[in-house]
Amino acid sequence: MTLHPAILACLLLPALAAQESEVPLGLNLPTTAMMEGWRPGIRFTHRFTEPARGHSKDLFGLDGGNYAGFGLDLGLGAVPGLNAQIYRTSDAKTLVLALQQRLLGGPHLRVSLRAERFDEGVERTVLPGGTVGITGAAIQAPLEAMVGSFTFRLVPTWLSRTSTQDRGLVTAGAGITWAFLPGHSVLGEIYPRPGRLDASRYEQGYAVGYRFATKGHRFTLLANTVPGTTAHQVLGGDYAGGPRPAGNWTLGFNLVRIF
Repeated sequence: MTLHPAILACLLLPALAAQESEVPLGLNLPTTAMMEGWRPGIRFTHRFTEPARGHSKDLFGLDGGNYAGFGLDLGLGAVPGLNAQIYRTSDAKTLVLALQQRLLGGPHLRVSLRAERFDEGVERTVLPGGTVGITGAAIQAPLEAMVGSFTFRLVPTWLSRTSTQDRGLVTAGAGITWAFLPGHSVLGEIYPRPGRLDASRYEQGYAVGYRFATKGHRFTLLANTVPGTTAHQVLGGDYAGGPRPAGNWTLGFNLVRIF
C-alpha cells in the first residue's frame, strides 16, 4: 500500500515536532544533543576559582576570582544533525571553533562526532604548571545510552596537545544524568587522569550539578574540582597544574538559552 504524500506528512509531523533542540552541553563534557534546523542557542558559563571551603567567610568561594565564557551554537539545516559552535572563555582568552555531527539518534543509543580547534589568546609562556598560549585540536565521540530516566555518557577524546604534552593524547570522560522530575535533573561527570601524566602530581577530576529546564532556558548549578571548561582544559589533566585535591571543590553555573 502506498500512502499519499499529504497523509505521510501528517503522520510524520508529530514525530518531527517532538524533536527538541538542545545545546550539546552537560556540565563540562559535550553531549549528543543538537540544535534542529537553523535554530540558534547561546551558552554562558561561569566558574569561580576560589575553593568553596567549609565556612562562609569567603561566601563559599564567591569572593574570589572567576572565569566567564560565552558561546553560540547553531544548527546547520542544510545537513541534518550538523551543528556549529563558537565559544570564548576568559580563561587564557581561549577561543573554540567546533563542528558536531549526530551519527545515530535512536531512542536508547545516540552517537555524535565532534571536532574542534582551540586557541589560547594569551602570550605563549612556560609556567611551573605548564605552557599557556597554546593552540591545538580535539576530536571527540560522545556516546549516550538511555535507560529509563538515566542517561549514561562516555566521551572518548583525542587531544593534539595539552599544557605539558606537545604530542597527541587519548583519554575519555564519563557522565550520568538522572532526570528525576520533568525539567529537573542531577548530573555527574568524571575526568580520569591520562596515563601519560605523573600520578604523584596529577589526579582525576569530578563535577556534580543540578539542572532546571524551562521551555527556553537550561540553568545548571555545579561544583567541580577541575579548572576550565574546554576539552583540553578539562580532559587534558594537566591544565593549570591539574585537578584540585578531592576536597577543593569550586562552584559555578551554566546558563543556556534556546531560541
